[in-house]
This record gives sequence, C-alpha cells and structure tokens, in this order.
Amino acid sequence: MILLFCAFNCKATIFPSSQGAVSLSLGTISSFKSDPFSAYNHQGSLAFAKQNSISLGFQSQYFVEGLNHACLAANYKVSKTQVLGLGYSFFGNQHYNEGLLKLSVAKKFSSNFGGGISLDYLRLQLPKENYPVKHLLNFEAAIYSSFNSNFDFALQVINPARVSISNYNDERLPFITNTSFFYKSSSKIILMAEWNQIMNGKGNLKVGVNYQATKNLTIKAGVFNKPANPSFGINYKTKDITVNLAFAMHPYLNAISAGAITFSPGIAKDEKI
Repeated sequence: MILLFCAFNCKATIFPSSQGAVSLSLGTISSFKSDPFSAYNHQGSLAFAKQNSISLGFQSQYFVEGLNHACLAANYKVSKTQVLGLGYSFFGNQHYNEGLLKLSVAKKFSSNFGGGISLDYLRLQLPKENYPVKHLLNFEAAIYSSFNSNFDFALQVINPARVSISNYNDERLPFITNTSFFYKSSSKIILMAEWNQIMNGKGNLKVGVNYQATKNLTIKAGVFNKPANPSFGINYKTKDITVNLAFAMHPYLNAISAGAITFSPGIAKDEKI
C-alpha cells in the first residue's frame, strides 16, 4: 500500500507523461525539442529530430524498491521531414507493474511546424491473486510550432478516448493535456513552462531553464509538482554519445535520480543537439 501511495502521489503510475533525465531535470517538461526521449515524450517534438538515435534511461524514486522506471526511446528518420519513433517504459515489481509501448510517426510540415501521433499499448499487472492482466490500447497526438526565432509553442493530448480499465465504478485511464511555451532569451538560455492538466483533476505547472554552458556541456534546472520539487541536471555530448544525469528533491519523500545515455551515429557537422 505504501508503494502504491507513493507511486500515485508522484504521478508515476497509469501513464507517466514523460521519461528520461532531460525531462526530469527540466521539471518533467515533456516537449523540449532537444530531448532524446521525444519518441516517448512528445510526438510534436519528435518531428524535429535531427538524427537517428537510441536512448536508454533509468530513474530511481525516493530510494524505495519497486518505484523505479526503465525506459527505451529510439527514432529513425525516414526522410528529411518524416520520423518514426519507438518508446517503451517499465515500472513496478512482481505485485504491481506497468509496461507501456509507444509506436509513433511524426512529420515536419514546414521549417517551423510539425506534429505526430502514437499508438500506445499498456500492459497493466495488478495483484495477481485478485485481478487479471489488463491489455489496453489508446493513442496520443501532439504539435510543435515556432512562431519566430525566439518563441515556440507545443500542445499534446494523451488518451482523449479515455480508455476503460474496468467496468466497475467506470474506471478509465486519464485524459491528459500538456501545453508548453519556450522562449529563447539569448543564444545560450531557453526558458520554458508547461501546464499539465488531467481531465476532472488538478492542473500542474512546470517551469525549466536550459543553459548551454559550452559546446558540449548543458546545464538544466526546473520546478514541478505541488508541493514544489526542484530539479537539476547536466548533459555532456561527444560526437556520437550523449550522457544525461538528473536529480530532483521531494520535500517529504526523498530524492529522485535519473540517468540516460544516447547513441546518435552520423550527426552532421553543422547540426547541434
């Protein structure tokens, strides 16, 4: 019961909105265009992927066994404007666990506008003694737009059909929307905010800042949840490898830590991550 309470309190179970160390370090903002986990997090951002990549990530919550996430994200550029994405996450233990698989297709319609959609398969294992395994299908859709060189906007809808979990008490997966804004205040600093809204529930404001310290080193920080959870992260990239580390602190429960590694072969010399 303690594990389940902590999981629901941190919005970990039943559709984590985002995965990866970059998202955690930015206050769990899901739509950052340079997030290597965009194939999992945001179909609109995925449309602007600059190269093929595969990312592996792990997240530990509050140092409690059974509250850990593992995640895989990969994207493949079919053409200059079309990208295919694959995302998978696993959460839980032998008594309760979730496996979420996402297959995405994204397209850049112009230099400053793109969008995408994903088909999601959720395998939900409740206590085996009393409940059968649930196999659920739903979808997500998102857009990403640059109004000018300094201001971006993104919108995402998750499970708009409100897929049913159980007929008893009309239990359904939540309908979630994410609305994001990005402002490039200088050549090195990007300020961002995202409003996460669950239908018939409370909304959650997330804010973050991305600072390009050097060509290879980026520093990130953010705040999310109620009460406020401050977060911090760094990422360092070489020619083909990017390493991301992130930390967040809950005022009552304890720390959240995440790490990820991304392999991106063949990055063009004039492209930046």
